[in-house]
Amino acid sequence: MTDPESPDERIDAQAVVLTCISLLASKAWEAMGLTSDPVTKQIERHLDEAQLAIDAAAALVDLIRSKLQDAERRELETLLTNLRLNYVEQRAKG
Repeated sequence: MTDPESPDERIDAQAVVLTCISLLASKAWEAMGLTSDPVTKQIERHLDEAQLAIDAAAALVDLIRSKLQDAERRELETLLTNLRLNYVEQRAKG
């Protein structure tokens, strides 16, 4: 049996936060109706859910921004910008 705290198998908090950001971004795309629900395969719009997912992802990015390398930081900022722009477009569609 392996030790879950061994350095080779340990998952640090930053990796967990990055995974959460990715999950929230996926949920935002789905809630904006830009990707299908992975379970139902249906496309539905729930813009209030999208806004919550985007805001939560942004909050997590703010928490780890100082710990990121420049390329990672730019990638996450681009992701947030794309999410926000698409949200505004979807909201304008009504």
